[in-house]
Amino acid sequence: MIEELKEMLTRHEGKFDTIYRCPAGKNTIGVGHNIDANGLPEDIESYLNENGFITVEMISTLLEMDISISADDCRLLYPEFESFSDKRQMALIDFVFNVGRTTAKSFKNTNKAINEERWDDAANNFEKSLWYKQVGHRSKEIVEMIRNG
Repeated sequence: MIEELKEMLTRHEGKFDTIYRCPAGKNTIGVGHNIDANGLPEDIESYLNENGFITVEMISTLLEMDISISADDCRLLYPEFESFSDKRQMALIDFVFNVGRTTAKSFKNTNKAINEERWDDAANNFEKSLWYKQVGHRSKEIVEMIRNG
């Protein structure tokens, strides 16, 4: 599942070895690593400062770190997360990776539906959200995975 998740996140976020501003205006690098919110490990920051870019290995390290954080956030938001299908886990990790735990937590009705495993209701609630309209294809793919598992 982890390799499929990495591929999906890379497709949704892009992959950059230099700093760029994401649509929300945050300084970002790698596969959607928000530097403003999460900083950089000291070794990666030093390398970036000296060279103006980071290596493929560093991008991979940041992605694995961010997936781990998003998965932990999902376990907090969705106590039965581990029992969900791989596709639903991937979709929820991608969603939380995209918006962060604080914003994900604000999807109260959607989270209630997820925690009650009412997948159609969760998918329908996502489709009614501003997030769904803002992120384009990504949201459609996530909603399909939530709905169909």
